Amino acid sequence: MRRPPEGSSRSRRRRRRAALAVTAASVMAASGAAYVLHDGRGVADARPAADAQAPSPSVGTPTSRPAPKAAPDGGTDAAARESYSPRPRPTGAGDCVLGANLVPRCGVLWGDSPGIDPLHVLEAKLGRRFDLVHFWHGVDQTTVPSREAKRLAAQGRILHVNIASRAFAGSGSARWSDVAAGRWDAALTKQARGVAAFGEPIFLTFDHEPDTKEKARTRGTPADFARAWRRVHDIYERNGATNAVWAWVLTGYSGNFPRAAGFYPGNRYVDWIGWENYLGTLCDGRVWENRRFRTFEQTFKPFYDWLKKDGVKAGIDPRKPYMLNGMASVRFADPALSVRWYQQLPAALARYPQIKAVQLWQPPKGMVCPYRLLDRPAEVAALAKAGRAPYTTKFSLTG
Repeated sequence: MRRPPEGSSRSRRRRRRAALAVTAASVMAASGAAYVLHDGRGVADARPAADAQAPSPSVGTPTSRPAPKAAPDGGTDAAARESYSPRPRPTGAGDCVLGANLVPRCGVLWGDSPGIDPLHVLEAKLGRRFDLVHFWHGVDQTTVPSREAKRLAAQGRILHVNIASRAFAGSGSARWSDVAAGRWDAALTKQARGVAAFGEPIFLTFDHEPDTKEKARTRGTPADFARAWRRVHDIYERNGATNAVWAWVLTGYSGNFPRAAGFYPGNRYVDWIGWENYLGTLCDGRVWENRRFRTFEQTFKPFYDWLKKDGVKAGIDPRKPYMLNGMASVRFADPALSVRWYQQLPAALARYPQIKAVQLWQPPKGMVCPYRLLDRPAEVAALAKAGRAPYTTKFSLTG
């Protein structure tokens, strides 16, 4: 797919810089959670491919986006045309506010993926509300954001929408080459118009964890993925969804590092960089041996280091804000180990202030991934305390 002329690109960026500073001020929310379907983790080969575009501003000086244009009427579904009227939102305290591109000026955004357990139950058990709510859609679905997402946003939450390269209507995986070639343009256009009509800044991810073994087998090559991401991004922009904040999310698994850069669509197309932070990855219900324990920092640091070294060599701007898109610990023979892992969270994050968002992941009903918290009271207590620590509460949308 051809990119627009450079002059057009610059003009569009100028328009985008004019507004997220304005719209982000309205996204001071009361709370949030992250609904994430775990779409399989695995090992896939990867090979770096440089995309040395102009670096984007650092976390400390995030860019702004323009206020979204009115969504065109033609082809927009009824849900996208619904009026959206969020309640008034807090503006933060002092300098600790939400900046452009949804970057908190201090602390972290606190997210959650309830899975089998309802959001309100998790929040009650953990003793605080959340900043992010993560919803999942396929490339064939047209109502984005969903009614439930809008309801939670109206209560003060930030939305994170993941557009999977799957046709949820029943045809399974959608190959990235087909997305890049325009097969799903009609549905993606309606999605974009719905996001534009929503109006507020919203995280947008296309097909998280593209570097899994399963996706490599069924969806295509890293280059196919990068082209598909750019197509989706450009469709959203053309249809007024300049309120989308684009979060690129890989597994963070070291076995996938050799070709990880090949999945990168380019600095102009990415606002945040995310990866997963699981202590243990197999969804087979096993109890893990104590010798396999790693600290909270040890679980996320390999990909962090890769970004700073090999990612930079491949042209990835290392100054973008980072997101731990999913986090959870498996069970260990010594249950105190997983408790310790959650206890370490605030101090570890404080040492890496470029990580600006974290999202707990909990398995949906029927999945045997051994990450569910609510049947492990000691881990619930540990995460509850971590979520009330000074660093994790420096910035909060709770109001």
